[in-house]
Amino acid sequence: MPAFVFRRPVRFEEVDAAGLVYFPKVMALAHEALERLLADAMPGGYASFVVTKRVGLPCVHFEADFKGSLRFGDDVEVSMRTAKTGTSSVTFEVEVRRGDGRSAATLTYVVACAELEGPKKMALPDELREIFARFA
Repeated sequence: MPAFVFRRPVRFEEVDAAGLVYFPKVMALAHEALERLLADAMPGGYASFVVTKRVGLPCVHFEADFKGSLRFGDDVEVSMRTAKTGTSSVTFEVEVRRGDGRSAATLTYVVACAELEGPKKMALPDELREIFARFA
């Protein structure tokens, strides 16, 4: 199955004093990919899902290998695919590339499904399971 892909320029607020994208901002691209994926896949996107159903997808594990730098104004391409879907969690593999195709980072991003009241772990709703299966 194909990965979910989006492209955008590196923003000024993502750059540190050395002129490079600050590493937590690269990590945040994984969650941005998840939000964009769900925005494309469901009415109202992730925000509507959280607000109406009171269900969230907090990060429970994260790994990153940084391979190259990104600078303000660079084009960045982020691709995300579903690597594993469990009962209540999903593991995503994320590749961050510069506009010239060179890899900047590979990320492993694991989220758990949780009722926001509590919060308390819960099984992934079928709606999300079906969406994530499209990118497995």
